[in-house]
Amino acid sequence: MPNDRPAEQDLVRAIPLKKIQERILALLEDSDESGVADGVDLIISQGAYHGASDIHLEPWSDYLSLRYRLDGILQQVAVIPRSFQAKLIARIKVLADLVVYRKDVPQDGRIDLEKTSSGRPMRVSTVPTIKGEKTVIRLLGDTQDLYNLDTLGFQPQVVERLREIVIRSQGTLLLTGPSSSGKTTTIYALLREMMSLQRHTTNIVTIEDPVEYSMDRISQIQVNPIVEFTFTTALRSILRQDPEVIMVGEIRDLDTARMAVQAGLTGHFVISTIHSGTAAGVFTRLLDMGIEPFLVASSVTAVLAQRLIRLNCPDCTGPCEPDPITLEHFGLAEDAGKFYHGKGCEACQGIGYRGRASIGELLTVNQAIAEYVLTRPTTSQMQELALAQKMESLAVDGLSKAKKGITTLEELVRVLPAQAN
Repeated sequence: MPNDRPAEQDLVRAIPLKKIQERILALLEDSDESGVADGVDLIISQGAYHGASDIHLEPWSDYLSLRYRLDGILQQVAVIPRSFQAKLIARIKVLADLVVYRKDVPQDGRIDLEKTSSGRPMRVSTVPTIKGEKTVIRLLGDTQDLYNLDTLGFQPQVVERLREIVIRSQGTLLLTGPSSSGKTTTIYALLREMMSLQRHTTNIVTIEDPVEYSMDRISQIQVNPIVEFTFTTALRSILRQDPEVIMVGEIRDLDTARMAVQAGLTGHFVISTIHSGTAAGVFTRLLDMGIEPFLVASSVTAVLAQRLIRLNCPDCTGPCEPDPITLEHFGLAEDAGKFYHGKGCEACQGIGYRGRASIGELLTVNQAIAEYVLTRPTTSQMQELALAQKMESLAVDGLSKAKKGITTLEELVRVLPAQAN
């Protein structure tokens, strides 16, 4: 029987998604001890090559499912016999320095970039399920070019305004959006912008959970709840370290929120994230958490709400006629103009989309907004005032990109919050 295992140097070459399963099984079924190691390397390297943000290995009833999250959507890549499940998960645990024999507790680890042929650092999470351990590998960025405000997809006026905001000596800039909406990437782009626009002597400190990207000339701190080193305790400690810029990975509770907002009033510039549907909703969230209105009005400089949208594949994009219901969803007439979508081709693996970009709404706090916060407005009331103050909403930004053929109306329906449409 001929050996159909690919040569080691072929592992990092491009393999069409529909053929990855065949190549993985060829490696795993080989009796060579390196078969499992090469199989894991192939899974990771192909995920990196195809631009996956996450790799999911999930035990189902009859097989181990391999799925890549491509442009925000999980795509089934392979089904692997359950007989290989334990060996594959064990190999990933070894790479991530996890305890191999502990299968009854969740574990988190990290795979350094030199440990696989992908050349990418990774974050690994395992959790026990009734069918065995589920493993998710997050592929982290491998290039500083990722952290450039001009390439994220925001409108030029939003980028210009952000540059004006981040050179201020104090205040609070908050980012909001669901998980995997690009907030972390935007924050690192903002930090990089600060280092280029301001002096290299600026003392920048970050508090993260976890630290996803290592950056020079920044003091990055990773929280550790096991030893009660939380966002709040870390923030309290670094305020004694003479910081000028503080990045708090996420505002999760009242204590962290109050300390971050107060820091923005006392000579520090604070960047953080908080969960809310829209930029206007952030003010309601802070007030509901118990932050005094005068602190919110005085400290918060701006709020950026963002989403990631899939982009039409440039190789197969063509005109289309959106469904009337979709047009009605956005208040558009049937003669609203031309729209486009990717039809699916080899370059995009038949999906029709390739790549992602950000859409955003930036609510800048001026005197009118600050005074309105003191009255404890509802989210809808704040949204109305922000729009009257010339804020461009997520929906408007998205529709602009759809009309230019950059994305589709269907994609906007998927990512936009209901109140933004």
